[in-house]
Amino acid sequence: MARISGRALSRLVTAAAAVALAGGMAAGTASAHGTGAQFGSVQVAAKKKPTAAAPVFAIGAVTKADKFYVYTPDGKGGLSPRVGPFGDMDALYAAQVDRDADGVHDADYFVAKNGDLKWHGITGKDRTVVRKFTYDHILSPGNLAGSKEGDLLATGPKGTLWLFTTKFNGDIAGKQQVGTAKEFGQYVRFAGRGDLSGDGRTDIVAQDMKGVLWLYKGTGNGKKPFAERTRIGGGWGKYNDLFSSGDVDGDGRSDLLARDKAGALWLYKGTGKAAAPFKAPVKIGKSGWNQYRLVF
Repeated sequence: MARISGRALSRLVTAAAAVALAGGMAAGTASAHGTGAQFGSVQVAAKKKPTAAAPVFAIGAVTKADKFYVYTPDGKGGLSPRVGPFGDMDALYAAQVDRDADGVHDADYFVAKNGDLKWHGITGKDRTVVRKFTYDHILSPGNLAGSKEGDLLATGPKGTLWLFTTKFNGDIAGKQQVGTAKEFGQYVRFAGRGDLSGDGRTDIVAQDMKGVLWLYKGTGNGKKPFAERTRIGGGWGKYNDLFSSGDVDGDGRSDLLARDKAGALWLYKGTGKAAAPFKAPVKIGKSGWNQYRLVF
């Protein structure tokens, strides 16, 4: 198969999501829309309309052989059967973005093997927005600096944390170090999409080397985007990946997904409470998720 450009990938994510969502409608679903003709107006399998606090995104998954698949939330706490493969994707990192705070994916950032940070809006063209992007593990949990556009987080040398504020056209509006290597260098992974604490602001979680998960509540201030961390709990060392597509079970709260070392997928339903942001885990994928080198 031919390798997929960023533009083609965005269209495939959108088209695949539309097909999967349209095929899995349930009574009482809410309407959502994307900005591309491939998405149009579809019925999202959710009880509540997607919002910036509780977005509903498809999940992109790339195998170790670079085959690209898409999963969509079924609105009941699970995922619809994967669709694809659509082609080969060799990007090192990827992040889906909500540019207008409506809870729906409408753009993507990719880090290419040559270190370029590339962007694609659903109706636009591929663009390289930052050259020599010497950062890792990009994440777009939502808006962190007070505007509508979804911003980017990335780790730098020795684990420093950086915030890249973005513009609607994909340009980088600003770059600022928001975490020291001493604090953020202890973490092995970050995740989050939307509001996890119930205050309407974008939050993230971080898993440290000892398997403890920490909540970083968003402040809405780009100069200091996170409040002091709070401990969620231990035992997270059994997972080798954390990610979020937003609201998986359709209750209007953002959730967390975790892949264990045996390749099973677990759903942590959000509670909207900072003191205990997740319910007990529920296994929603028995095996097979270890085949993916990149999930976003």
